[in-house]
Amino acid sequence: MTTVAGQRDGMSFYETSAYWEAPLGEADAFVAAPWLEQSYETESGWRAEAVVGLKHAVLRSDETVAALQIGGLWLSEPPSGCGESGAELRMLAGHNLRGGAFINVEAATRALDGGCESERVDLTYGRRLGERWLAMGQVFLDAPRDGQETVRAQVTFTRFSEGSGAIQFGLRSRIDGDAEEVAFVLGFWGRPGERR
Repeated sequence: MTTVAGQRDGMSFYETSAYWEAPLGEADAFVAAPWLEQSYETESGWRAEAVVGLKHAVLRSDETVAALQIGGLWLSEPPSGCGESGAELRMLAGHNLRGGAFINVEAATRALDGGCESERVDLTYGRRLGERWLAMGQVFLDAPRDGQETVRAQVTFTRFSEGSGAIQFGLRSRIDGDAEEVAFVLGFWGRPGERR
């Protein structure tokens, strides 16, 4: 679960997102990814989205993993003329590098009822800093076909506990030269019921 708190054009906003994955076999998993933002950009003061679907690993080796994910999509504030429901197809690929580093790419295409489509790309570079620390630099591109493209960058550090839990913290900013946005990121990794 991740919480983001920051300022966008001088106004406060808060985001909360979660990602759950439950194995359904050696190569398949059920995934759910809800997201909620409280802000002043909508009349209701909030907006949300959720993806629920299945992920299938198409490649697994010692150094590389790749998967395809398909899911149902819901948006509380869809673009004008579009429905709230649709579908998302996502490709995920990761590769281990030397020295405890890795790269990860996620590319998604989304389609809503009414013909609205968009693409998303997430790029991650990570490096282990000792046994319990992980540093990551990430870039997130959101490109609606009939809307405004946004690009955000994020730098975080993750501290792992003696179990499998971890705490992540860092900063995120919009870097496309449009709206000013700087935010603090706080995340918790682990399995339900495990001690951090």
